[in-house]
Amino acid sequence: MPPRPSQETATVPVLRRIDAGSVSALRSQALWHGIAAAMGPEDPPVLSFCRPEEPYVCLGYHRRLAELDLDACAARGLPVLRRQIGGGPVYLDADQLFFQLTLPARRAPAHIGRLYERMLGPAAAALCRLGVPARLAHTNDIVAGGRKISGTGAGQIGDGVVVVANVMFAFAHEEMAAILSVPDQAMRDECLRLMRAHLGTLPRLDPDTVTAALTDAYADALGATVSDSALSDAELAAVRDWERRLDDPAWTAGPPLPASAGRQVKIRAGVWVYDRRGDGLAVQITVEDGRVVRAAITLADAGVDSAVLERALIGVAAEAGALAARLEEFGDDGVRVRDALAPGMVVR
Repeated sequence: MPPRPSQETATVPVLRRIDAGSVSALRSQALWHGIAAAMGPEDPPVLSFCRPEEPYVCLGYHRRLAELDLDACAARGLPVLRRQIGGGPVYLDADQLFFQLTLPARRAPAHIGRLYERMLGPAAAALCRLGVPARLAHTNDIVAGGRKISGTGAGQIGDGVVVVANVMFAFAHEEMAAILSVPDQAMRDECLRLMRAHLGTLPRLDPDTVTAALTDAYADALGATVSDSALSDAELAAVRDWERRLDDPAWTAGPPLPASAGRQVKIRAGVWVYDRRGDGLAVQITVEDGRVVRAAITLADAGVDSAVLERALIGVAAEAGALAARLEEFGDDGVRVRDALAPGMVVR
């Protein structure tokens, strides 16, 4: 297998494109891990594509495995993989096209906002050219018509910085809701409702058309010519190394993490559900577009009717200061609810 081209020896900037096609669940994650791990400081950027042959579940490295209902995953035959970069649990399958842009760390913007703008802006532009009114919002969401249409993430692996994303041609909302570990059916139902309302798909597009549009957009943005490429020997070795690592139960179990104060499920920026229980208190709120739209409160030994507190929260901005100002009007009972909700205002 020939060595991969060096940016310094190329007469014009080069964008290597690696289209792995349909691959196993394990390879679909190991592919971009390995490309980033094998990248050298003078290497050209790599735009890679793949689609998983079978459905699976994936979560970020610094997330608790307890966020997943592992029994539900097992019952559905869904492997669980843990990726090196961050982010919560996601359901992935063949109805999604994965794409990743990887470049040497020294050439990547250090500021996370600039990184996403540079590396995801071309993806939004490509979808616009295909008739989708896509734009980059809230740092790293690609949205169209108010709905998130691409899950994204970024991180550094070795000397490579990689931004990963997907295009969803269809999405199994029910499956995603079913594999989440949540305290009750009400929260599961609410997660499903929010997914249907705020996650969009692009069923009228096909993977080949999107792949071509993304390739052209990234080549334009980088001022580069496209070189179709296979994995180099070094990249293939790194991909296989990452397959072994990602398949290791110890890696899947993840690092030791502090206990969570409550359970939060984020659907997209500004949309999430949070639940907190204990000490005679149960609070569950739904946030849409940054404001509380639903609240369910059970408060033992309270002087204020829970229904009054629930109504008081509706429409309040989902930030610690605004919630505190509203709830403190209700004395000690309001303070108890305020303290229970405070961890849920830090959205991951």
